[in-house]
Amino acid sequence: MSLLKVNPLATAKGQKLGCELCGKPATVACPHCRVTFYCAEQHQGTDWFGIHEKICQLIGALRTLKPTVGSEEERNRRTMTVQMSQHALVDLCKNEAQKHLVAGNFDLAIPGALQSLRFSIQVYGPARIELVPSYLLLAEANLGLKRFKTAEEFLLYANWSVLKNPGCSNQLKSQLYRNFGRLYASQGRHDEALKQLAQDVYHSALDKGPEHIDTAGGYFHLAGVFLAKGTVENGLVFFDKVVDIWYKFLVNLRHRPDEQITDFLSEAQISETIEMLKQVLLVRRSHLGPAHIAFGEACYCLGLMQHATGHPREAHSLYRQALVVYQKTLGPDNASTKAVMRAIADLPDNAELEAEPQLAEQQSSDKPAVGSSNIDCVAALELS
Repeated sequence: MSLLKVNPLATAKGQKLGCELCGKPATVACPHCRVTFYCAEQHQGTDWFGIHEKICQLIGALRTLKPTVGSEEERNRRTMTVQMSQHALVDLCKNEAQKHLVAGNFDLAIPGALQSLRFSIQVYGPARIELVPSYLLLAEANLGLKRFKTAEEFLLYANWSVLKNPGCSNQLKSQLYRNFGRLYASQGRHDEALKQLAQDVYHSALDKGPEHIDTAGGYFHLAGVFLAKGTVENGLVFFDKVVDIWYKFLVNLRHRPDEQITDFLSEAQISETIEMLKQVLLVRRSHLGPAHIAFGEACYCLGLMQHATGHPREAHSLYRQALVVYQKTLGPDNASTKAVMRAIADLPDNAELEAEPQLAEQQSSDKPAVGSSNIDCVAALELS
């Protein structure tokens, strides 16, 4: 990007220009809107690719608004237009920040989260419950960058807003406790992390139910903490719960052709779920082996997710791996085995040009014990 140097002589007396990201004295400005300033070229680039590219024109218009002397009706109309723009910017900035978080681009998530916080303060005012989602985004981004102290500060801001608003929803409380749990887990404070994640699951269950896909995220993080503590059996049990919840959801979705997965999940949530299920698959393969029924179950569940999100080649590879395990463990006539075969038949013809090797075919010829699987109890869903 081109640079626009800040000329101190052109700045109004008493006006201090600060960096959009860190607040330090500004040396350069955005050459397009000319109303956002940065301490260095690096911060300008981070902000541009993080969020500014998408809001440059609108933010420029909002920051250069001048008082109007029209009628009261005209002033009210203008105020309403500005508020609508600010509301739209809050949503856009939060969505962009979430996308970067899911992609692991934590530094690029910070600009969008900061802008969503600024616009939320303008729209709702300070210390309001509506600021909490932005605080949580900033906490997650700093957590990803291992800036634990900064992440905890944003979580404390969010917690204060929740305490000031006793009518806060269980959904928001769940998100807050989940982030505290993730923070403590990253710091190795496993017992504290388990307490926070238990609160996450409790409030999510109150809001949506213990078998809801939103609650599955809490079970997933609980599993991670147990694995980090070395209690592998407990971790695998919670992974069973995660796969069971998503399996039921995806199977039910397959039987409702008039509905799409995007009716229930955002793009960021879909990416997050795929990564979550991939992690479950890897852990099960590592601890149980590629011949275990639980590994086949994870392959099938992830395959259903890839199928539902329009990735037929990935789905085909995963279905084939699941089929190998099911045929050797459950038998070719089992309802679940037949369900996998039907899923393969539903894929486009070119889906068999697989992008990944069939890991399950590397398994041993010994038939494993059937424990730790939830397939049989829900296989009837495939036959309905």
